[in-house]
Amino acid sequence: MPIVVARPVDVANRLEQLGWSLEQLLEIVDAMVAARNSCTDNDPSAAPGWMAWKEGTRRMREIGRPMGLVKDDTDQVPSLIDTERKLRFLVSNTDEVTGLENSFIQPQNRSKRGPATDRAIAMNQGSLFELMDAPEIAPTARLYRLTGSLVSWYICVYNEGEEYRAELSCPIGLERGFFREFYERIILVGPDGPKGVGVRRLGPDDGDGSDSEFNISVSRK
Repeated sequence: MPIVVARPVDVANRLEQLGWSLEQLLEIVDAMVAARNSCTDNDPSAAPGWMAWKEGTRRMREIGRPMGLVKDDTDQVPSLIDTERKLRFLVSNTDEVTGLENSFIQPQNRSKRGPATDRAIAMNQGSLFELMDAPEIAPTARLYRLTGSLVSWYICVYNEGEEYRAELSCPIGLERGFFREFYERIILVGPDGPKGVGVRRLGPDDGDGSDSEFNISVSRK
């Protein structure tokens, strides 16, 4: 079973270890939800998922590259690499299990992944016997030492209408193109909202540096 990190203080601490803040990741979630809900019935059926993935990838890079992370398109899979921590970050549209604090059910990607993703996730695999002894909040550096490769983390977002949930998770198994097993799941947005008290971010009209409340518009055109 995966490690599930859900308490707000644990989420904040774990994200800091991975080089991110909750506010930054919520901006990426915001971009994906807004993009999906910008689509109408006149768009191709695949447009909502593609738009969410595209805009999430863009926003992730817009935030991450000024932090020193590196854009990467190896195997035509767009990602962002933290060369210091040996981490790779990607975005994915996932199903209704996303963001639920349950070790027995795990999210799956909505669209089938190809061989390139399979190779990336295979790098996350290590000695499962050793992983069984991982501490409650396991340092990713330990997983890196077991695999000797970049460790891939996915910003997973579920969104249907006004409902959305999200997590930052590390898959270690792929079956027929779909996630089947995770090493660790960090809940960002659960059924009750973001995993932080008074979470705020810079709004589009706050050029002076003042804060505005975090809000996601999900109205359909």
